[in-house]
Amino acid sequence: MKVFCQVCCKGGADHLLLLCDSCDRGFHTYCCTPPLDAIPADDWYCMKCVTNNIPDDQCIVCGSKGGKQLGCSKCHRNFHLTCLVPPVYKLPRGDWQCGTCSKLTPAKREPQGQTSSSKRGRSRGRKCEDISRNRKPSTFNPDLCTALLDELKTHHCAWPFLSPVDRQQFPEYYKYIKHPMDFDTITKKLSGGKYLSNDDLHKDIKLIFTNCHKFNEDESEVGQAGLTMSCYFDKRFNEVFSAARTRS
Repeated sequence: MKVFCQVCCKGGADHLLLLCDSCDRGFHTYCCTPPLDAIPADDWYCMKCVTNNIPDDQCIVCGSKGGKQLGCSKCHRNFHLTCLVPPVYKLPRGDWQCGTCSKLTPAKREPQGQTSSSKRGRSRGRKCEDISRNRKPSTFNPDLCTALLDELKTHHCAWPFLSPVDRQQFPEYYKYIKHPMDFDTITKKLSGGKYLSNDDLHKDIKLIFTNCHKFNEDESEVGQAGLTMSCYFDKRFNEVFSAARTRS
């Protein structure tokens, strides 16, 4: 009897086809989650069989208990945030599905003209984004940029963003954040003549808070500081440069 992979529904590549030692169903090593580099030497069980016999607080990938875990809302398996591929450093909002279940779930489309509550811009972060999008292209005023940057650095919530994130203390930060930014780096770029417009400065400062939102949970101390600073910056940027355009 020919065995087909339960994931891709294809046969072939028999040398890479695993059989579950419990249910005898087949899986290609490269179709497993996470993919396997080779056929395991010991007994191997598919995710369904493992899930049916695994404790609620045990990670499906590494098999250890405890730690910060994320539960799939469909298959109810648990994953350590750092065991996911790619790793996740912030718990997502609402229901979450693992990679296997998300591939099997068709994407939902909202009826045209219907607006969900999540899209109404009621959160502080969304309101700040709306303010940011309404800005008009600007020329470069280095004196005002310097004054605004100095003001931001003295804000009581600016402390997490004054200098680069410590690479030795938080090595995972640089695996997740591809374009880090901080006030010290922006100050050096500004004094070195790297900015050509006010909007160039705006993009780098907003990048600080975008990175903060990606890496930190909103309820954390750093996450709250990022939300506060993002709204404060958008407000002050519009006030400062709107007044400058009026005077000119």
